[in-house]
Amino acid sequence: MPRSPRLRERVLRYWTYFRRGHGTYLAFLLSFANFVAIQYRLVIENVKPLAAVFPRLAYFLLTFAAIYVPVCTLIGWLDYKRGAVPIERALGEAVSPWNRDLARALMLICDGRYEGAKEILRKWA
Repeated sequence: MPRSPRLRERVLRYWTYFRRGHGTYLAFLLSFANFVAIQYRLVIENVKPLAAVFPRLAYFLLTFAAIYVPVCTLIGWLDYKRGAVPIERALGEAVSPWNRDLARALMLICDGRYEGAKEILRKWA
């Protein structure tokens, strides 16, 4: 019986690793390759001037990546600095029980009421 919680933890940990590897890396790379292949097949091959510029998929891929990666990086940077991310982070912090308890405990510590702060933080330790 004592092995069951450890086995469950291990399985859940491996499941988390799998989802992270699949969702963040492999599925992303596969969807990127799929997108490039579809665009080449449906757009480049059917538009004669573009087909002349990109006679091979490799040429299109290199040109596409050289433009697409910096543009996506810039858009992501702008989103993190001035877009939705700061607002999402602020909203998440406002509703987080951890942040609320931490702020409450810090206020008690400032007032010298250490035992009250310990009691609030006990559930997080």
